Amino acid sequence: MNELIRKILMYIGILFLVYGLIVISLIGTGGVFNFFFPVSGAILIALSFLMAFMDQKMFTIICAVLIGVFIIFAAVESMIISHSFKEPAKGADYVIVLGSQIRNDGPSIDYQARLDKAYEYLIDNPDTKVITTGAKGDNEPISEAQGGKDYLLKKGIDSSRIIVEDQSYNTLQNLNNSKRIIENDTDKKDVKVVIVSAIYHLYRASYIADKIGFKNISSAGGHGLWVLLPQYFTREFFGMVKEWIVLR
Repeated sequence: MNELIRKILMYIGILFLVYGLIVISLIGTGGVFNFFFPVSGAILIALSFLMAFMDQKMFTIICAVLIGVFIIFAAVESMIISHSFKEPAKGADYVIVLGSQIRNDGPSIDYQARLDKAYEYLIDNPDTKVITTGAKGDNEPISEAQGGKDYLLKKGIDSSRIIVEDQSYNTLQNLNNSKRIIENDTDKKDVKVVIVSAIYHLYRASYIADKIGFKNISSAGGHGLWVLLPQYFTREFFGMVKEWIVLR
């Protein structure tokens, strides 16, 4: 049994290592979390070798810790995934598009997927307004919010339906600033809002929205490259744990 467990850890480690290198080849080394899978893979491979020299008690402790980590991870991921493919409520007053990277040639693949999802909703719900969010990052030619507006204008959405929120640098700021815009834009009390983001980000965005006072929210998600989804869903685990601590 011990030998089987060691082999399983080694195979998982190799899988993580290979996948991590694929991720880095696609999105580069710009973010610390981009190294999560290759580093985790190397650790698991090393651990599989070290466990051959452990006594049974230490071996059992290591296995128990790994199983505990997996159970916690699976529980959190099940909540994240359960929100990923839900259909948004129809007839919303506002759609809030959470910003993502803007490049010189337009929205990144991830951001474009979000904007396309918002566009689909706006076409199906002609009375809905949209708030594009996100400030200008150091490596971006314009603000994410303005880039989102430009993209939707090119797709045919009337400018009167688009509101730009270009002062936010994270999800909490995106939603707080959008909430203030909505409160200043309408006297309606029971405002219906759809949050549009990447599918892996919807649970955390909805959690934050609920914590800051949104009452009638649903969500819709887009996604970029399928091969990157394991990377992003895993990153959301840590993001969600952080939000539970900060916004508890």
